[in-house]
Amino acid sequence: MGKTINIQSLFEQIANDNPKAFQLFFDYTYSMLYRYTSYFIEDSELCKDVISDVYLYIWQNREKLPDVRDYENYLFICTRNQSLNYLKTVNRYQKIRLEQSDIQELSGSATPEQDFLNEELKNIIELTINALPQRCRLIFFMVREEEMKYKEVAEILSISERTVQAQMCIALKKIGMVVKEYRKTGIPVK
Repeated sequence: MGKTINIQSLFEQIANDNPKAFQLFFDYTYSMLYRYTSYFIEDSELCKDVISDVYLYIWQNREKLPDVRDYENYLFICTRNQSLNYLKTVNRYQKIRLEQSDIQELSGSATPEQDFLNEELKNIIELTINALPQRCRLIFFMVREEEMKYKEVAEILSISERTVQAQMCIALKKIGMVVKEYRKTGIPVK
């Protein structure tokens, strides 16, 4: 998303059936939507299908676009809803990806053995995150991976900020417990 685009102007053009404006909007937002969708759905082809459905929904409801004030929240909500509908149908779970730097912060990597242990710890943390209840996992993703504020997450998910805070506490406590036990014993907590 290199250059700045006036989204409000684009929305007005799209609402007036301008396919070029829609293509520009698509190009500008696709990678953001793909990244967000990939946290719900692991398969890249299925992610593309869900994103296609999101853009189809946007095009079909284009007359409402000029009323949208925060396009990122609008896209997140549309994508979330489409992804959750898909997940209800196929009963899949999202996968949270941890950055390699997160693991390196947990322990200084220097040897091949340490690299192996770091990779094992990373896998254990990912499994722990994926074992969280769906809403807790989603909130963790939005706050941690998307770097959203609690208030933004609460607004998008239509919940209170206290709920967001409570869910983050649950997630971090569970992850912390697993990491602590792993460091102490070298055996993953189940």
